[in-house]
Amino acid sequence: MPPPQPSYTKVTYNATYPAIDPTLPALSTAGKVVVITGASGGIGHAAAGSFAASGAKALILLGRRADALTETVAHVRATNNDVLTHTYIVDLCDSPTVRAVMAAVVQEHGGIDILVHSAGVLAPVQPLLTADPATFLDGYKTTVVGTLSVAQAVVLANGEKHPDVTFVNLTTAGILFPPFPGMGAYVSSKMAAVKLLEAFAAENKGVRLHNVHPGFLKTDMSAQLARTTKLPFEYDDLSLPSNFLVWIVSPEADFLRNKLVFAAWDVEELKARKAEIVGSSERPGSGELWFGFKGFPRYVGGNPLPGTVPPTVDGSERPPAKRSHS
Repeated sequence: MPPPQPSYTKVTYNATYPAIDPTLPALSTAGKVVVITGASGGIGHAAAGSFAASGAKALILLGRRADALTETVAHVRATNNDVLTHTYIVDLCDSPTVRAVMAAVVQEHGGIDILVHSAGVLAPVQPLLTADPATFLDGYKTTVVGTLSVAQAVVLANGEKHPDVTFVNLTTAGILFPPFPGMGAYVSSKMAAVKLLEAFAAENKGVRLHNVHPGFLKTDMSAQLARTTKLPFEYDDLSLPSNFLVWIVSPEADFLRNKLVFAAWDVEELKARKAEIVGSSERPGSGELWFGFKGFPRYVGGNPLPGTVPPTVDGSERPPAKRSHS
């Protein structure tokens, strides 16, 4: 039996559950245009079905394989035949083509409301000492350059008339945990993409960003990884992470913007901890589920932040020490 996995919530799931049912009225995406990258298979394929169930106005499916995109469309229409679907074969690193695709979508539908970025590539699983410097950046190109390319394309296509878009970036829990041998190339590229998108969202106020770890799933990528690495746990059914993606773009989850969450975490517990997660405007660096420097800051302008400085014997906060320089 695998060891227990660390979690932010006491309750975790390995199968879908009622609170993230995409047919719930509170999770409806009626009237929304949803773009899904990596829709050729895996989580992108499953997400298309979940967003169709939530009533999306149109699904724009991007991938590299025509046959696999056709399968995704068939998957959607098997239960939601009325949903508009459009497929595009595109390499996300081909920025001019990606921009042309997004511009065409906006011209036809008026704007892009949700972007689920699930496209990814697994860099060679090997020690960094033996990595080929000539090809090392290939994974970075797809993960980092491709991410920037699609983010730019959506915001530019939407323009001033439709500035708001919810961007969901599929990432890995590996960026949080101690290094795992052989995964340095993949994990570091994912971390770079997360920090890139943090800056992109800060520069473009209409972008609502969520980073989601979907879990260790049975996909083509995990099958490739399983040849050399024993995965700690798997989900047989992709409906949990795909339905969670519908929840994360809903109004219920708006407080999680710019945060990183796991699809396995209980959404009711997350909502109950909203105040802790968001933090206080009076304490820079407060809040949870974001990347920061633990224990920092404690002072701003020499003044201690509430709750960060040990109290004195009488219970008052200890003032900052004064130093003199001769």
